[in-house]
Amino acid sequence: MKNPLKILLLILTLVSCKNKTESKSELNKVTAELTEEIPQMELQQTNSISEQWNFMVFDKGGCLGGTQYVTEKKREIPTMVFSETEWKKFAKNDKTELTEFLISKLSDTTKTKVHTCPFFGATNGEMAVYSLQHIHNINWLEFSEFEEYKDRKYGNATDQPQMWLQNILKDETERNKLAELYRNELKK
Repeated sequence: MKNPLKILLLILTLVSCKNKTESKSELNKVTAELTEEIPQMELQQTNSISEQWNFMVFDKGGCLGGTQYVTEKKREIPTMVFSETEWKKFAKNDKTELTEFLISKLSDTTKTKVHTCPFFGATNGEMAVYSLQHIHNINWLEFSEFEEYKDRKYGNATDQPQMWLQNILKDETERNKLAELYRNELKK
């Protein structure tokens, strides 16, 4: 069901045309029942890791608002991507499967609908890294192989962590190094 609201409207139209004598309260009851069913239909459609991912980053999108990095104090901000229901459902998948799926996305430079405040929209590979960070509870710049970035000062909008990460992901050697570091996290 790609367009649950269109389906709901179609059903409501059919119900209202079928029996115009039904009371308004009965129609409201039918509407409420159908509305409750729609999230179930969406959940059934997005059962694979790939479908969940595509829905989160390409269909829904959202804002990271700084929550892309894991901190000691977990921030739950309902409007931020990593606090949303879809993310929580996605994160419940098998950790090994998630890790391998996300690693397969690292080289993908397709722009997503996820925004990294205050800078730019995230690439698919970049979102994969941010997701790996949350799944493994370690940020990419905390690995000793990338510690040079940890205390590096921001230069400008193109010299900041988001761009540093995108440049790492463009370099096959660096990207493979990052992938292996997250694979090693599975062994801990």
